[in-house]
Amino acid sequence: MSTINLAARYESKLDERFHLQSRTEAFCGSNYSWEGANAIKVWTLESAPLGDYDAAAAANRFGTPSEVDDEVNTYALTRKRSFAKVFDVTNVQDQMFVKKANAYLKQMWDERYVPEIDAVRFEAWVKGAGFVTVNGTALTKATVMEAILNAHAALDDAFVPSENRATFVRTDVAVATKLAAELAYSREWVDKAVLRGKIGEINGSPVITVPQSLLPAGVEFIVKYKNATADPVKLRMLRANDNAPGYAGTLMEGLCRYDSFVLANKAEGIYVYAQSGACATPAAALSSGKIALSTATSGATVYYTTDGTNPKTSSTRQAYSAALTVESGKLLRACAVKSGLIDSGILTVPEEVVS
Repeated sequence: MSTINLAARYESKLDERFHLQSRTEAFCGSNYSWEGANAIKVWTLESAPLGDYDAAAAANRFGTPSEVDDEVNTYALTRKRSFAKVFDVTNVQDQMFVKKANAYLKQMWDERYVPEIDAVRFEAWVKGAGFVTVNGTALTKATVMEAILNAHAALDDAFVPSENRATFVRTDVAVATKLAAELAYSREWVDKAVLRGKIGEINGSPVITVPQSLLPAGVEFIVKYKNATADPVKLRMLRANDNAPGYAGTLMEGLCRYDSFVLANKAEGIYVYAQSGACATPAAALSSGKIALSTATSGATVYYTTDGTNPKTSSTRQAYSAALTVESGKLLRACAVKSGLIDSGILTVPEEVVS
């Protein structure tokens, strides 16, 4: 009986995995520099309450002057992500020279760094958001437009600039958005997208579709004002060394220093809509001259400040335990926190309520 041995060969073209361009890069804040430092400190000057001018007063007609209060927030880089791999020259020679160092470095950036950085940014943005809405019913094509427009309205009410906003939607929510009746004849919606992942515009804001794996669990969409965050990438090093001691071949190394911060006084520039996985924003009730705080999330701790600072980040925040008496002219702010859940949005109690 004859035997036929068929030939097989290795193809000279590599089979690369799918990868995405960054979903966040175009909407990152870049107003601050970490050059020469691991951490930066940022001052904020506290505005003064307004009073009535008294033309009849003998002195201090504008009111009694006092020193301007200030706040300092510190933002320290924490992420240093690296890798090291080798192409041994003897293996490269005997594998049809298909392994190329520069191509591999690009592959590492596209397949490893880009999705990780995007995921870290989304997590930081969600954690620091000033607005968090939790609705246990999944968004549909009948409800998604109203939810997104309400999110933009909340940012409008907080005086957040309407330009430089982006709406990031989870992939399944993107499907519902595309099918929404309100967009069927919108020219802005069907215009050719020019940004990575853009599927259209709503309220003048680009709508960017995001794979579910990049968003914190339960989050359906995020509306973000670009400059609400600082998203430094201080070092982006990818290198190939053909003469590394101890190696016959090419040593490839990568190092990226990066982080993402929601600026303490711009938290209201981010709105998060979640079906689950987030704390409910605290509520305030005035009784007998005192403010009582509560949250619908069982087991969550409510933190508050009475100096107007961000209760998510402020060194002056305190855990709520009993009804508060707030000094006239002071601003009460609160958030709810529970391990394993996204921090709630920030409740701000108007001065006229606590006065």
